Amino acid sequence: MGRKLLWLTGGVLAVFALLFGIYFLLLEIGGESARLRIKELWESTRNTLTHNGPLLFLAIAVLPGLILPVAPLLGLAGLWGGENGPWLSCLYCTLALFANLSWTYWLARGPARSLLSKLLARTRFHLPESTPGNMLEWAIILRLTPGVPFIFSNYGLGLLGMPFTQYLLVSLPILSFTGCGYVLAFAGIFGGEWKYLWTGACIIGVTVLLGRFVLKRKGKSAD
Repeated sequence: MGRKLLWLTGGVLAVFALLFGIYFLLLEIGGESARLRIKELWESTRNTLTHNGPLLFLAIAVLPGLILPVAPLLGLAGLWGGENGPWLSCLYCTLALFANLSWTYWLARGPARSLLSKLLARTRFHLPESTPGNMLEWAIILRLTPGVPFIFSNYGLGLLGMPFTQYLLVSLPILSFTGCGYVLAFAGIFGGEWKYLWTGACIIGVTVLLGRFVLKRKGKSAD
């Protein structure tokens, strides 16, 4: 199980490395003009999303599934929440994350698994036929490990065949809790409400500490 997760992790890191490589290559080729165009594109996107709530939360539901980072979108949700209500933004973020969790899981469980199985057919590697017995434990570890992109966990757990109900029961509370922490923190920054900033910062801090505790405990049990 651990080796399979390492291979999946390596694949996702390779995708991220490719995306960053393309980004820096564009900057290298285009120079200052390319940097300014990217900045203008970001400013335009930010203004469009923060003035159109439904489009913003649709972006949170869809774009992370395309291997785009979710943190900037959560920051924009915080900016939107500073003007329209931080807790309302948290609610919409939770619904958007639920949608993202669902469609990426079924994409991985169905078409992506079938395609990957065909690609691996001529190699010595293969996807497990049945769900590994310690899948629930690994799901909790992946969700709580700082720095692991949550979209990687979505696709990875779907590919490995984790039951959808277990997948949601583990994933949605953790991601919603963490996502709301970012939303509240940014809402506090942009809206000038310190109580939201401190609440969001505490939520993020608790998540990080809990993740480290789980990893430390896992490491001791492995020894």
